[in-house]
Amino acid sequence: MYSIFSFLRRQLAASRTIAGIVLVIASIVGVVGVVRLSTPGDRVIMAISFLPAGTVITDDVIDEVRVSDNASNPGFSRTDLIGRVVGSDIGAGEIITSRMLEQSLFSRVQISVPLGVTPPPSLTSGSSIDIWAVDEDGDAPPFTVARNAVVVSIAESGFGGDSVATILVDPLEVDRVLAVLDSEHVIVATSGETP
Repeated sequence: MYSIFSFLRRQLAASRTIAGIVLVIASIVGVVGVVRLSTPGDRVIMAISFLPAGTVITDDVIDEVRVSDNASNPGFSRTDLIGRVVGSDIGAGEIITSRMLEQSLFSRVQISVPLGVTPPPSLTSGSSIDIWAVDEDGDAPPFTVARNAVVVSIAESGFGGDSVATILVDPLEVDRVLAVLDSEHVIVATSGETP
């Protein structure tokens, strides 16, 4: 009889310990939630460093922060801004708003294309380029498939030494660029107009 009471007392003590641990964890989660909800302010995106006009926004140059009073909250998320082009200089610590971005590039499409000729070092992120298709056999003259595309990045492809350019193009030019990728043409990038 004594062993049954001893067993029940141990089980009751163990269940109280488990219930206590669960209650402590629940209270910690509740406190963190209440503090987070009661923290005033809106989430906004801020420039970590100076971003001159023409810069293509990448994940490492922006950060999400809270501000206490932001009457003109632009409502951007990090993913909304990545790949966008800065229209006017943005200072370090400045909140990014729609007026600071290149307005004409909002509807641009990001696409990667292999370049048959290595571009000059002057073509960097934010540069404006024209994309040309050059017939490999030389039977047809070169023609432009995208004008004033904005460079997001240029990297070595690792396959045969070609470079791959990730660019922002007008949606109406995407089909022409894709058609050239599936043909007997070499793609060449030249400097375009200032976006």
